[in-house]
Amino acid sequence: MTSPSKLKKLRRGLAILTSSVILLFGALDFSGSLDWLENRSADWRVRATLDPKRADRDIVMIDIDNASFQVLTEDLGRWPWTRRVWTELLNYIAPGHPREVLFDILFSGSEPAADEDLAAAMKAAGNVILPFAFVTAQADLSSTQKPPALAEIKTPTQFTGELHKADWLLNVPNPAFQAAMAGSGSNLGSADEDGITRRLKVAVQYEKKTYSTFWLEGALGPHGNRAVPVPLDPAGNFIVRWHGTPQTAYKRIPLMEMVCSIQPEICDAKVPRHSPEEFKNKIVIVGASAAGSYEVRPIAASETAPGMFLLATAIDNLLHGDAMSRTPQWLDGVLIVLLAALPAAGVGVSRRLMVPLFITIGVVIAFGGLCFLLYANGIWLTMAAPLLAAAVSFSGNTAYRYLTVDRELARTRNTLEAYVSPQLVRYVMDNLDSIRFDGQKRKLTILFSDVRSFTTLTEKSDPVRLLKQLNEYLEAMTDIIFKYEGIVDKFIGDGIMAHWGAFTPDHPNAELASRAALEMMERLAELNKGWEAGGYPPLDIGIGVHTGEVIFGNVGAGKKLDFTAIGDGVNLAARLEGANKEYKTHIIISEATRGELGEQAAVVPLGAIVVKGKTVGVEIFELKGLASP
Repeated sequence: MTSPSKLKKLRRGLAILTSSVILLFGALDFSGSLDWLENRSADWRVRATLDPKRADRDIVMIDIDNASFQVLTEDLGRWPWTRRVWTELLNYIAPGHPREVLFDILFSGSEPAADEDLAAAMKAAGNVILPFAFVTAQADLSSTQKPPALAEIKTPTQFTGELHKADWLLNVPNPAFQAAMAGSGSNLGSADEDGITRRLKVAVQYEKKTYSTFWLEGALGPHGNRAVPVPLDPAGNFIVRWHGTPQTAYKRIPLMEMVCSIQPEICDAKVPRHSPEEFKNKIVIVGASAAGSYEVRPIAASETAPGMFLLATAIDNLLHGDAMSRTPQWLDGVLIVLLAALPAAGVGVSRRLMVPLFITIGVVIAFGGLCFLLYANGIWLTMAAPLLAAAVSFSGNTAYRYLTVDRELARTRNTLEAYVSPQLVRYVMDNLDSIRFDGQKRKLTILFSDVRSFTTLTEKSDPVRLLKQLNEYLEAMTDIIFKYEGIVDKFIGDGIMAHWGAFTPDHPNAELASRAALEMMERLAELNKGWEAGGYPPLDIGIGVHTGEVIFGNVGAGKKLDFTAIGDGVNLAARLEGANKEYKTHIIISEATRGELGEQAAVVPLGAIVVKGKTVGVEIFELKGLASP
């Protein structure tokens, strides 16, 4: 039981500890120290919420897969292949009027025998977008023409840094392609520190000029709306919302199938063919997934996603307005406060640790479910910091409570149970808020036991040896009463008063008391054998058991109180114990107890006795045994 002063101290300590947890995780979250864990939690949500049906089926990827790469490398030599391949591909699909064609291939340098034809094909198509790259090594920079600067967009663009000529060089399409292409953008990668791509840059600054990224140019298109709003996270990045894996989200056509479509005579008839009309109004992305192309990179949805899949998904997101939206950082602080405070409140208020444990588990499950649900609808709610704050708050506050209060309560309970029935201690400490100590009428089974001729023993025996023997006897009898869920009300010299049913009215209390009485006699016989061997006198006892209504509660006033049972039922049980001397018996039970026991009791009728103050006799029985339960 906790005193008001200790309870106040406990709650003050919990408040200080909880505030410290909130400040700690708030600082970790706002400093970005938990970004790695938050990113991982987002990856779990990605994999749990993938929905390939949301992917735009008008985005088609022509894939230089492993099979195509191997076959064409045997015919065309090392990568990069001759640009005649792309000229033929573009001339084949252009009559089908695709919406635009993106080559995720760098066309720097020159191939005199092929560049003129490819440039002419780009010019005729009028919708080809090419990438350029920032490189740290010397590249073929024969062109001094710069890529087109990013057109103005409605959403302000933030930049994580600026690239300088001293560190980075531009690797751009050659002049012929620049003149023929419909647009260009930087293919600068933007993987997180763990190597996984979750966000894409919208623009990049180089020598105080702003350049569009390749995926954004593809989304805006050659003739697109340059004022389209681009949702950005606080760092100015576009958070990609993955709809599926590279195998499930968008239509993929192996390049070899396109080669067979262009030149059917060189391929087996079983290889699928694709007509130019198949690409009408489609966004066509030409890229590589083959291992030898070095275009594979990990994302949350796949560890081996080709770069063109990132392009396809980002373009899809922007065109349909379903990119991920990150909640504001101030909301992180609110969530940390709430999720750290709820377990702490449970620890401080509830007397049972299971209650705050279930509160914490429930909050964690509910909040985690909310995070997954919101993510499935395009909202990234911070998950890691609030959940960690809840877990640490519960663990820390529980440890603090144990060290300051629960350990003391456990010590108090163990001490009390050495003097009072464990059942009574447990009930009182678990029901401090609802227990009533005023007198109440309750149906109890009362047991009285007493050592016969104890006064004579005290006159003949050594007091120290007799006290040791008595303590051994009382300890053994008490253990039996506790074993059968009884409450030891008091010791009256060498006598014991116990009762059943004060806190367990639904238990078979008469049977429990009767079995305790029978086992007390068996245990006494064992004790007597040991005592006689040690030179101690044997003891004999009488036991009376009665079941009836008594008044149960506090007796006394002021600082002197006794929590006990009183009334006619108690007097009758005491009278039955004393009657054993008259009837030369050991256990006498009342008619009421006999009725509770039913046919399982082996009894000998003893007639009726009259209790002092009463005129009506009570039928009594000697209890000889009970059937096995």
